[in-house]
Amino acid sequence: MIGRTGRVTGRVAPGTVGEVTLEIRGGSEAFYAYASDPIVTIEKGVKVKVDDHQPPLTVFVSPVETTPAVSRDRPARSLIQDTIAPPPPHHSYS
Repeated sequence: MIGRTGRVTGRVAPGTVGEVTLEIRGGSEAFYAYASDPIVTIEKGVKVKVDDHQPPLTVFVSPVETTPAVSRDRPARSLIQDTIAPPPPHHSYS
């Protein structure tokens, strides 16, 4: 795992869990991601390198690129973050 490169699919920021997609075993897998430098923010689309791995699905990453890549295909969907249900609608009866 350490040394592999991938793309950020869910913003990696201080105090939050991000998401990266890495090519593993001929396919792509999503991993929870934290920045190796805790004050760095890494935006979606940026190519990153894995600096550390905590099995099974957590990686610590650092950017390989300084600016987001321009997507030539469909934008990658966040596999982990898409599973979070939206909050229920708020109704006001006043």
